[in-house]
Amino acid sequence: MRLLLTIWAVKLSVFALRALGRQGTHVPGLIARKLHPGIIGAVRHPARVVVVTGTNGKTTVSNLLAEALEAQGLRVASNRNGSNLAAGVATTLIGAVTWTGRPKADIAVMEMDERSAKLILPGLVPDLLVCMNLTRDSIKRNAHPAYIAWIISSALPERTSLVLNADDLIAASLGGESNPRTYFAVDRLPTDGDRPSGAAVDVAICPVCDHSLDWEYWRFNHIGKVRCPACGFRSPAAAYRALDIDAANGRVTLELDGESHPARLINGNIVNVYNEIAVAAALGRLGVPKDRIVAAFERLEPPTTRFATEMVGDVQLVRLLTKGLVGVACSRAFEYLASFRGRKAVVLNIDEVSERVTDVENTAWTYDADYEYLADDSLGQIVVGGVRRHDQALRLAIAGVDPARILTVESETAAADLIELDGADEVFNLHSVHNALITGNPVQKRLRARLQEHA
Repeated sequence: MRLLLTIWAVKLSVFALRALGRQGTHVPGLIARKLHPGIIGAVRHPARVVVVTGTNGKTTVSNLLAEALEAQGLRVASNRNGSNLAAGVATTLIGAVTWTGRPKADIAVMEMDERSAKLILPGLVPDLLVCMNLTRDSIKRNAHPAYIAWIISSALPERTSLVLNADDLIAASLGGESNPRTYFAVDRLPTDGDRPSGAAVDVAICPVCDHSLDWEYWRFNHIGKVRCPACGFRSPAAAYRALDIDAANGRVTLELDGESHPARLINGNIVNVYNEIAVAAALGRLGVPKDRIVAAFERLEPPTTRFATEMVGDVQLVRLLTKGLVGVACSRAFEYLASFRGRKAVVLNIDEVSERVTDVENTAWTYDADYEYLADDSLGQIVVGGVRRHDQALRLAIAGVDPARILTVESETAAADLIELDGADEVFNLHSVHNALITGNPVQKRLRARLQEHA
């Protein structure tokens, strides 16, 4: 009866909140966990449960995976809006059962905040856990990524199968001897190096013998393929690999458990290449036939709040999530921006709304990010908005960006009116997670309108 009362209370609260124009994803879960602290384990789950976690990419991968499974005719329960703490997972699980507690979905795909593993995994007991990567996150919230790996591993049920990034030794270390593992990777790229560089490198020594590691290729942070010259330890072999990446034509070869298949590349950003092969590996582990895995990518797209591109006249307008507080994620966004060949204009709004009222943000994370990618003559102007615009401008100048090309403005949305469009081949709208709607959306709309007037 306690379980049923909790289910009814949550369903009614969701209905009430949505009637008031709220999403109704987090608060109902708080109510559920207050009424029944063990609700995640008590409520009946769909027949199969998949958890997607990691520092970066978990929202995109969980959304893509849910869409791909729906295309297979399955009823999918998923916290697609990113409510990935214990409360959000509880709300989603209760939404996936009837008023009498009977499951309505065939499978659950749950995005999980990696720090919440101890509150979620023991009750959820997923059949499959996908980990994208474990890299440096907000220095206010997370310690070394190896500590985050310990949190996840200590909460993993023994029967959970793992889909892990072979190019990330920290993520690849998850789990115990009883957990079956499948690995994914991205083959060597022309831009890869053979030794680490940049602001943040978190793997340097062999986990077996403590000898310095050699790199077969190094991509960024601690992502790449390693070997130990002393004991022979090396990165695990990947059954699912992305290779022959042709970003210009939007094509990639996916090696799916020993079979090579040409496929559509959903996006050329290296982050989304990893996202695509991770989805392919998860679908493979769930038993989806290889031809259907390839076919799924013909229609899948990253969420538009993460990435979107459109041509407005002769100018390409690019919207790109640049995850503030997380240096490694920002570096990947800056690197992707720098890969575009034309003249660029950039609107940079990567303040975090959640920090503005109650906290004073430590801006040291900006020195974990490689702003040096933006010190390029192809960038005509960078307009920086937000309350920490001067911190951002200082970091850009230290990175080598000509201060004459940096313009600061207090209002984030006003930055769209101040950017110079003359001579630009690409215009970038860089925003963070928490200001994606209040800043990213209106800036994108205003930039589009200005470009249409300018055409």
